[in-house]
Amino acid sequence: MSNPYQNLLLLPVPKELVFLPGFCRISRGERIALAGPGDKPALPAARRLQDAVSHVLGLNLPLSIGASPGSSCAFIFSLDSSLGEQTYELSVTETGVRVTYGSPQAAYYAVATLKQLIAQTGGDLPCLHITDEPDFPARGLMIDISRNKIPNPQTLRRIVDLMADLKLNQLQLYIEGMPFNYESFPGICDLETPISGEEILELDEYCRERCIELVPNQNSFGHMEGWLSRPEFNHLAEIPEGFVQQEGLYDADLFPSGLAMRPGTFYPEAPEVTDLLEQMYDDLLPYFSSGMFNVGCDETYELGMGRSKGAAESLGKGKLYLSFLLRIAELVRKRGKTMQFWGDIIIQHPELIPHLPKDIIAMEWGYSAEHPFEADTQKFRDAGIPFYVCPGTSSWNSVTGRTDNMLANLKSAAIHGKKNGAIGYLITDWGDNGHWQHLPVSYAGFVYGGSLAWSAEASLEADIAGYMDRFLFSDASGQTGRLLLDLGNYYKLESGISRPNDTEMSMLLRSDLDNMRLTDKLPDENLHRLEAYMQEIEERLGSLSPRCDDADLVLEELQGGVHFIRHAIRLAFMKRRLAAEDSVRPAEIRELRNNLDLLLHHYKLLWCQRNRMGGLEQSVSRLVRLRSQYEELEASLAAGSAGPRSPEARD
Repeated sequence: MSNPYQNLLLLPVPKELVFLPGFCRISRGERIALAGPGDKPALPAARRLQDAVSHVLGLNLPLSIGASPGSSCAFIFSLDSSLGEQTYELSVTETGVRVTYGSPQAAYYAVATLKQLIAQTGGDLPCLHITDEPDFPARGLMIDISRNKIPNPQTLRRIVDLMADLKLNQLQLYIEGMPFNYESFPGICDLETPISGEEILELDEYCRERCIELVPNQNSFGHMEGWLSRPEFNHLAEIPEGFVQQEGLYDADLFPSGLAMRPGTFYPEAPEVTDLLEQMYDDLLPYFSSGMFNVGCDETYELGMGRSKGAAESLGKGKLYLSFLLRIAELVRKRGKTMQFWGDIIIQHPELIPHLPKDIIAMEWGYSAEHPFEADTQKFRDAGIPFYVCPGTSSWNSVTGRTDNMLANLKSAAIHGKKNGAIGYLITDWGDNGHWQHLPVSYAGFVYGGSLAWSAEASLEADIAGYMDRFLFSDASGQTGRLLLDLGNYYKLESGISRPNDTEMSMLLRSDLDNMRLTDKLPDENLHRLEAYMQEIEERLGSLSPRCDDADLVLEELQGGVHFIRHAIRLAFMKRRLAAEDSVRPAEIRELRNNLDLLLHHYKLLWCQRNRMGGLEQSVSRLVRLRSQYEELEASLAAGSAGPRSPEARD
C-alpha cells in the first residue's frame, strides 16, 4: 500500500527524509516545551511554531520549559551541540515531535519544515525522521531599491517572512543614488522618499527575529550616476562631462554608438572620493548589526577612458581597478566589517585574482542561462578567495519575467557554486529601466533560488508552482502558480534570439517610437503567435482563485503585466506598418494612446499598494515619453505628414 504522505510538498527539500508507520495527532491540552533552561534561545522558533499551530489548527498550545509530570508535550525542542550550526533533526513519533537542533537558527529552520507539514496534514502528522542542513552557509536575497521602486515597510516585511519560510538567512537592499537618507547630506533626497536610518533599525530587528542578517549594500565605484551627475560631486567623476557610448558597453538597440551617457564611475585618484565614501559609510553602516558589507564596484565602464587614462595605460586597467578596490577594502576593514564586492571586473583580469586579500568575499554574478559559473568560480577557488554565486530572478527588463532563463540560471549557479566551494548563494532581483515588474513576478525566483540554496541536487525539479499556490497564493485550484510561470515565458515567442537581461517587448516600450531597429526581429508571424499566447493567458486569469490576504492585488498585478505585453505587441505591429510606410490613420494612434493612458493609470494605482511614492514619476517617464510621441504622430498624420519625425528632426 502506498504511503499517502509521499506527495507532501516540502521546500526546500530536506536532505534526508524517512517515513515511518503511524501518525502523531496534535490535540488540545498539549504543550510546546523547551527541554531545559539551556534551550531558551530557541524560544523564537517555539513561538513561531505556536503561531502556526494556532493559525492552521485553531489550537492554543502553551509554551513551557521542561515537561512537568502528567503533562503532554506535542513538541519538544532540544539542543544538541554535536550537530552543525544550521543542522536540525525532526523525529515525529506517535507520542510527539522532537526537534533536535545545533543552534537557535537551526531550530527556526526546523519550524519552517514543520509549518509546511502542519499546513498539509492538519493535526495528523505522519511519523517520520528528517535530518537536514544547507548546502550553502549563506543564502541570501538582494532587492534593488535604487532604480525607482522602494518597497514600503509592509512589503519588506512580507518579503522577509517569505525568506524565513524558505530558510534564507541574508537580505541585502541594493543602494546606488539616494534611496537611503544620508544624514551628512541633508536635502539631497528632497524629491524622493528614501529609507531612513530608523526604518533600517526596525527592519534589522525584524530580520534578526527571523534569523536573517540584513547586510548593508552600497555601490562604491561604478553605478554612481546619482551622485556624479550632481554639480557638487561631478568633479569626482572619471569623465565629468559624461562619455559617448562605445560598441559593446551597453545594448546597441537602446544605446547606439555615439549616444551620450551620464558620468557613472569615480575617478579613483581623487582623494576626495575616499572622503565621500567614508561619509556615506559612516551614515549607513551604524544602522546595521551585520558584520558584512557589500561595496559593489561592478561595471566601471569608463575607468581608464578619461582622467585615469594615463594611469591605465602605464599600470593596466586591471591594476588600476584593483588599487582602488584595495583602498575601499581598508575603509571597510577599519569599520570592522567583512567586505563583499561584485566580481565582474576582476574576473576579466584573472592574473590579479591571487592578489586580492583573503578576508574579502567575491560575488560572482551572472544572469543568463549560459553564464560561465563553472569557469569563473574555479578562478576564485584556485586563488583561495571566498566567494558567493549570485544568479537572478530574470524579472527585470521583462515586465512579467523570463521563466526558463530564470530556472536555468539559478540551477547553474547552485550546481557549479556547490561543486567549487561557494560559501554563499545570493538571489538578485533588479529593477533596471523603471522597475516595471510587480512583486509576484519575482516570487518564482525567490522560491526556486531559496530551494536550491538549501539543497541543490534535491531541489532541481522542485514544484515551484505548487509551492506558490499552496503557501503564497492559497489557491486550491492550483492554477495561479502555473499561470505565473507561463506568463514569464512569453519572451520565447518573440524573435527566437536570446537576449541577455531583456525582452523585445520591454525594449519596444522603452525605445522611441521612431526607433525601428527592433522591428526586423519581430516578423508578423511571431507577433501573431505572441498575441494568441497572451490572449490565452488573459482568459486563464479569469479562472484563478487565490485566497491569500492580498489576492485581489495579485490578480490586478498579473492583469497589469498582461496589459504591458499586449500594448507592446500592438506597438510592434504599428511600428512594422510605419516602417513599411503602410497607411496609418490618426484614429489608430489615438486608440493606442488611450490604451497607454489606461495602462499608466492602473500602473500608478498598483505602485502605491506595495511601494513608496518616490521614484514613480521616473519609473513611468519612458512611457510618458512614448505617449507624447503618440500624440505627435497623431497630429502629424492628421496634418497629412508621412509619419513620425526622425530623432534628428525632433532635436
